[in-house]
Amino acid sequence: MSCTSPTIPLSHPLLGHARIKGEIWSVYHGDRRLLLNMPDRTKAPPPEFTDVRKMRINFWSPAYVSPKAPQLMFVPACFPWCGRIFDALNYRRDTFPIDADGEKYRLRPAIAQHWYEIEISMRRIIHAMWTLTPQNPGTEERQEYPVPHRFGYEQAFHTEAAARTVALRSRHAFLPLIGELSMRFWYLSVSSSTPSDWREKVCQRARVHPQWLTDLEASVAGDMQTPRLGGIIDFTVPAGTRFPLDEVTLPRRFDWLLGQIITRSMPMPLYIQWGPLEPTPHEIHPTIRVFVPRSLQKIAFLPEPSEIDYLVDLPGSVTFSRWEMRRGARESDPSFHSLRDAEPYHPSKPPTATDAASTVEKSAPFPPVEAGSGQRSGETITDFFSRREKENVHRASRETPEQLQRRQQREANASRGAAPGKKGARVYVWEKSNGHLIRMAGGRQRYEDIWAEYGPQQRRYDGFRDEWDVCEAFGSNADAEDGDDDSLDGLGTPSAQDEEDSDEAPSQLLPERAEPTQHDGITQPNDRPASSEDNQNDVEFDPIAISFREAVYMRYGCIVGKEEVPVPHDLPVPATEIVKKFLGNKNLPVEKPEYLQNFCVFLGYLKASKHLSDIPPSLLDFHQSQQDIYCDWVVRLRRERLNGKLVYVIQETGRDGLYVLVETATTALEVVRQGWGPSISHVVEKLLARNIKFLFCCQYKTITNTDLRHTRKMYSGLGFRPHDYVPNHRDYQSYVAVRDQFLRTARGRAAKLYGGIVGRLACTVVSDEEVQRGPTDSVLTDGVCLWDGVSQWAYWDDELTDREIDLICGVYHISTGKPDSTALSGEQTSARSWWPRPTAMQNSGLNVGWWTPMCEQWFLKRLATLESDAPPPLVTHSAWKHNLKLERRCPPLAEAADRLAAQILETMRP
Repeated sequence: MSCTSPTIPLSHPLLGHARIKGEIWSVYHGDRRLLLNMPDRTKAPPPEFTDVRKMRINFWSPAYVSPKAPQLMFVPACFPWCGRIFDALNYRRDTFPIDADGEKYRLRPAIAQHWYEIEISMRRIIHAMWTLTPQNPGTEERQEYPVPHRFGYEQAFHTEAAARTVALRSRHAFLPLIGELSMRFWYLSVSSSTPSDWREKVCQRARVHPQWLTDLEASVAGDMQTPRLGGIIDFTVPAGTRFPLDEVTLPRRFDWLLGQIITRSMPMPLYIQWGPLEPTPHEIHPTIRVFVPRSLQKIAFLPEPSEIDYLVDLPGSVTFSRWEMRRGARESDPSFHSLRDAEPYHPSKPPTATDAASTVEKSAPFPPVEAGSGQRSGETITDFFSRREKENVHRASRETPEQLQRRQQREANASRGAAPGKKGARVYVWEKSNGHLIRMAGGRQRYEDIWAEYGPQQRRYDGFRDEWDVCEAFGSNADAEDGDDDSLDGLGTPSAQDEEDSDEAPSQLLPERAEPTQHDGITQPNDRPASSEDNQNDVEFDPIAISFREAVYMRYGCIVGKEEVPVPHDLPVPATEIVKKFLGNKNLPVEKPEYLQNFCVFLGYLKASKHLSDIPPSLLDFHQSQQDIYCDWVVRLRRERLNGKLVYVIQETGRDGLYVLVETATTALEVVRQGWGPSISHVVEKLLARNIKFLFCCQYKTITNTDLRHTRKMYSGLGFRPHDYVPNHRDYQSYVAVRDQFLRTARGRAAKLYGGIVGRLACTVVSDEEVQRGPTDSVLTDGVCLWDGVSQWAYWDDELTDREIDLICGVYHISTGKPDSTALSGEQTSARSWWPRPTAMQNSGLNVGWWTPMCEQWFLKRLATLESDAPPPLVTHSAWKHNLKLERRCPPLAEAADRLAAQILETMRP
């Protein structure tokens, strides 16, 4: 087919105009394969809701759009069953939890009830959105696709096969609801008449918890960058139509919707049919006798006469002319221009392709990959494992004996074939989406079900990362029964044969179920309580040392000696109580009184001195050549200025590969004095045991400015809340569930590295093994690049975004009730949280460079109040700063100590 259509680019998505067998088309975000095999109305008919037998609508490729169902254009074109809400529907036909109920079979009642709660909440939100947008697109003729419960997922059936078929059909019916929600979210985001407090009003009218709406907006339903199904739009005028063409084919309001989709670059394929080249009775356009939407006229996305002539002259049954979008002075005013003059087609010129490896088979749009899965955008399963194999060879070459031993032990455990536990290896399932295999987290609560579904030959273990990959393509499932395999499309959609495999599946829709009568009930977020294994109280951090004398030496190089040091009368010596707080433990026992007094004098000199020579030689190890810092260091340590900031790089002596980067000179010198090493994994182990912030990096030749990454504009943390929002204990449980669910992903490693309050919240969910494995596979796309601006190599490690930090700390954006035109909601908001952000902790009296016993005491006290039946109110960022000041004289002492350590390293490692 490609040889008869040489003008169609191999790259995608397509933008331009086409001639298909004597008809003219306009294509936006199109696909090459569909263009070469454009279906007619018999093969891709618009939906009809009057006949139950015609309910099986095509949800996996574009069909002709009906004004009765514009929401079907917004159905996601990628795997939608993920996220906090839709993960409850993430089943295959053969993994639906079907239970025996006497002589019948049914979907597990708890699952069915959860589905109904999701369904009714989605419908309430859709209705609430309607009431806020009087000028709704395409509502005059709109008809609803039957809601999911009418397909019978709450009913019992005589055979298990019938129950599975009904569960699959019912899950299938959630797609139009998702499309409807997406259309409403999108309309509210682009309409100038949208009220600024629409989220608050939607929650009130729909009787849903604000977190539920936030989770929905963060899912595929609210993410407008998710590829959509799109549709084929026929603007030809039916014979005998009278003018004016006010309601021909599509309503005028849908005309507006179409223009907005294109001008705002929404990833929704549109194939606009203008009809045959022969003249028609009604001339609306100089060349094309059809209905022409005003929105397309405004942006000049129309095939002009010269364009049509060009398409007619090109060889092939399907020809294509590329166009491009150009932005004007305002982002919302684009225009479209042909490239036929700049890049005219010539028979000797091959089809345009952005990638030489592009093929017709790969032309289907690649859906977005799951964040934190390790799969890169556009990466096939073959490319993924090929890249992994090369990376594993590199990792093996730099493994230390300890790392090798741990990996071999993991591989031995994995060879037993048991499903991983809640803190064991991660499991990823490869599922088809839009014809491509996408790597998705299996979900720890489903590991047993995944092991039952996939046989040993369909599982692969990676000991370097402690991860399982499962996929049907790996091999046959020897444990599966014959005939149990199903033909599924990219959305988990049954084929026609699947839907007809049981005579006992209902052939008619069930009647509408009445809504629950408790009108004051509020749909709560799906909070899963934290596992008993994740007890936040069961944590112990290492002290600096077991004695006061050793602690002040290891951290600060202070030698307290056997006798008291004389104190000049003008030296500002801090009080002993302040010194104990500075060490992070007010109850720290001191072996001898003179030790404490000498350390107080040492700190007094630190604050008053400007040079190393100002410190008495008897108090500082730098002045005594027999001390540890003058012996051979077990690790290599150097100073580097990366991204304009001075950092300290630690690596194994005589070995390249992984590098530890710390921000403070005090910590870098402590590594030397403590003798941590010689393996880099031992240094990492000790830093984690003290909850000190650091980076555990690899070096790559790839250098980029990670500050310029594009992020979707949305509220961070747990989202927006109305002015009168007052959280309760269930809100706190929901936050813990959301936070821990995120920390269990590959991104949790970056949280453990962050140290401080973020590292403390992550430490009971993320294991040290996660950090020891080094940066994740997505580090070059999601990580941070640290570069000195000169060399060919840069350091790379995983790094949290501000949005992810806010989620971990439990930040809400609560309306103050005042307007703000620059805010997303049009309202001024105040950030309030369950836990302080890292900046508040860093500037507090608790921060002396590591997680001290005083930090832990404060944390446990706050945790106890949060877990009580009536948790305390949320705290603003400014209030956190005020509440955490505690001892104001501690931070200046830490700064003075770091200044001294930096001078030592500058002298010894210039």
